[in-house]
This record gives sequence, C-alpha cells and structure tokens, in this order.
Amino acid sequence: MTDKHDRYAETLQSLIGEAVACTPEGWDEGRLMIECDGSYMNYALKNEQREDKAQISGTLRQLCEQLYVVMRQSGDCWTAATIHFFRKNGSWSFDVKFTYPESRPKPESDSSSTAELPKPWWKFWN
Repeated sequence: MTDKHDRYAETLQSLIGEAVACTPEGWDEGRLMIECDGSYMNYALKNEQREDKAQISGTLRQLCEQLYVVMRQSGDCWTAATIHFFRKNGSWSFDVKFTYPESRPKPESDSSSTAELPKPWWKFWN
C-alpha cells in the first residue's frame, strides 16, 4: 500500500498546477484558501499585490474536494487549508498550512474533583 503522504502529494501537485493555470498571466505568486465544515466547501484564489482576479475552474474545485476527501479518508480531517504558491528560481514552489478542528478539552485528572466525566454516547445507562 502506498504511504498516505504519497497520495496527498499527487493530489496536491495536481491542485497547485491547476491553481497556477487559473491565475492571470504575470502573477508570480498566489494563495488558494479552502475552508470546509464537512458538508460545504468555500474557495478563494488571490494575490494581495495584484488587482486582476483569478478565475476558479471546475477542475480546481474538484481537486480541492479531492484533496479534502483523500486526507479525510486517511484520518486527516482539516477545516481550512492555505496553499501559497510562488516562483522561486524560475520554477513554482509552494507552502501548505492546514487548520485542524480543536479537540475537546480533556477533563482534569485531579482526584479531589467532584465533577462527573461525560458518559459515552454509545453506552446505555440505567
């Protein structure tokens, strides 16, 4: 079986290639921001230094969704991704940052605490 990061890399490379193709000629960098709450996905493709706007293609939308699905199936469920792509020494490079949901805080393990721990949803209680 292929390592999950290899699957991510293939999808990510396709995604970045399509993001670059969606930018106006002359852009040397851009940011693709993806937000997902598990049921709805929002996209933005911008360059703060330029006034000309990028157009998000259907293929780019599909690749954003594919990245989310591939990562979620491997246990990496994120709520936002920011992909900064830029020209470096004549070729394209990129930086990717993911925002993950905050996990529920764990109860204090203080033995003097009288607070009751939450009951699992799957257990039947009398």
